[in-house]
Amino acid sequence: MRFIPTLAALMLGSGALAGGQHAGHHAYSFGEPGKAAEASRTITVEANDQMRFVHEPFEIKQGETVRFEVRNSGKVRHEFSIGDAASQRAHALMMKKMPDMKHDDDPSAVTLAPGESKTLVWKFSKAIPAGHVLFACQIPGHFEAGMHSKVKLSK
Repeated sequence: MRFIPTLAALMLGSGALAGGQHAGHHAYSFGEPGKAAEASRTITVEANDQMRFVHEPFEIKQGETVRFEVRNSGKVRHEFSIGDAASQRAHALMMKKMPDMKHDDDPSAVTLAPGESKTLVWKFSKAIPAGHVLFACQIPGHFEAGMHSKVKLSK
């Protein structure tokens, strides 16, 4: 029964609500929510049912604010989340427990219905130990099928 306090701590620390939505404000290890007016560029990302993110090759500079225009061209729900390896692992565990979670109030992730487009603006203000930002769809099975992308974060 040791897992119950651990699960409760994980849920409280993650900002997850019982209704399956992200909420709350917390510090991120991989940057911070960005302001659209400060975005230096826009990156277009397509999420598709071949379990891929399609985008032009790019790198990100530490301190840069980027606007991501994400479109789900598929027929199933997808998400686009920004993080480092540790935050993506934690997010994957949460999604396995709450697979219908929506990211309405999470500045680092968007949930996309088929045909839907959303914008996410992120400021890459912190160094990431591995030197790569990880974009992922953590809907159960999607990441494992290849729906992730690693982008170099340079200083």
